[in-house]
Amino acid sequence: MYTVKLALSDLYFIVTWDKIYIYVSVYCYNMTLFLEEIIEEFHREGLPRFSVRELGLPTHLDKAVTVIGLRRVGKTYLLYQTISALLDAGVDMGSVFYINFEDERLADFTEEDFTRIVELFYKKNPDSNMGYLFLDEIQNVHGWERFVRRLLERKRFRVFLTGSSSKLLGKEIATSLRGRSLSYHLFPLSFREFLDMKGFTLEKTLIERDRGRLKMHLDEYMAYGGFPETVDYERALKIRTLKEYLDMVVYKDLVERYGIEKVSAMRFLIRSLSMNFAKETSVRKLHNFLASSQHSLSKTKTYEYFSYLEDIGFVHPLRKFGQGLREIEGSVPKIYLVDVGFASLFGVEDLGRRMENLVAIELLRCKHYRDPVREVHYWRTPRGEEVDFVVVKGREVVDLIQVTYASGRDEIDGREVRSLLKASKELGCRRLTVVTWDYEAREDRDGDTVSFVPLWKWLLEAGL
Repeated sequence: MYTVKLALSDLYFIVTWDKIYIYVSVYCYNMTLFLEEIIEEFHREGLPRFSVRELGLPTHLDKAVTVIGLRRVGKTYLLYQTISALLDAGVDMGSVFYINFEDERLADFTEEDFTRIVELFYKKNPDSNMGYLFLDEIQNVHGWERFVRRLLERKRFRVFLTGSSSKLLGKEIATSLRGRSLSYHLFPLSFREFLDMKGFTLEKTLIERDRGRLKMHLDEYMAYGGFPETVDYERALKIRTLKEYLDMVVYKDLVERYGIEKVSAMRFLIRSLSMNFAKETSVRKLHNFLASSQHSLSKTKTYEYFSYLEDIGFVHPLRKFGQGLREIEGSVPKIYLVDVGFASLFGVEDLGRRMENLVAIELLRCKHYRDPVREVHYWRTPRGEEVDFVVVKGREVVDLIQVTYASGRDEIDGREVRSLLKASKELGCRRLTVVTWDYEAREDRDGDTVSFVPLWKWLLEAGL
């Protein structure tokens, strides 16, 4: 009788050879049952209700389509939306497998178990030439990349993946799948999506009641942001939920992934950025601020911590427009939060900066959802003249945008318009916009036409 020491889940067992065989067989049998149960549940229960998002995923490519983004932005429901589109196009539900790897029944799932998914698919679809696999939170399983590459090489499956940005960054996916993937960045709700989830129908002609309700929703959106879960929550619950999201960012997305030791310094850094959004912020400035607040970090560590927040999509730096890559990358960035609701956790009430943050994220949303060749910068002269946003396509400047919290013509700062006109001449752009709180007009200024557009209207029309 021979024995062997077998390590399973950090426990050691002394078993005979025949018992090893029995144990492994039971384990494999149980995992197959779990997978079959999960897939049967999905097919029997169907899709949950969902609100349609503006980001659409391609379903005809021999590439892995991956959705990344901060936690709780709605990645899973975007997969449901894609499945619904496939079903509407005539794809049979039986050829669609959705598996969420955060299901506790799959806690012991290993790389070797991936083959059971394929076996179960052909058990249910023996004559199929094309299957659709939706693998949610795939980063929880070590070795998933090899499985996905194998499926893509066979060209008999369309593969869709999601992963929290803490463990599945777009640049890592591209490396892991060797160019066989397309990554899509999902943001919190746009104002259009927010209104849709509120049940607000946008009529072609708005009457006074419509405009009143629209501005009420805009106030809420500006104050608490666009995370889908919080749309119908009362104020106190919105704040509590946003705080929990922030805790998840710190402990799940940052501490677990990057092994951050100085958690208090990271918390203070997040607080600083959340209170000083829509401002120019350098690593040197952050380092000095941390030092003055007794949260000592070296400049190198400060840069690393900031880059982590950028990697997971919590902040989005926009750099100054310049004539060359070196000039652009060497500039001091302006920092925007992925969701302006986080600023409410720290009591920031600056409506002008909140408006600017909403415009910045909407411009980035347009880039990631519809027009990936777009780039967004700000413009500033040595004399301090500034334009909030410069939108560039290739070498052409296509939009110049200022943002101001103004409700009437007499409230608009003349310097902002003059800066816009100067940038127009220097950069050769004639599309000039001032996003206001409530003033709407088209005015001729020094031979150029400037459009003054209320924030609500600009948010509804941006990118359309």
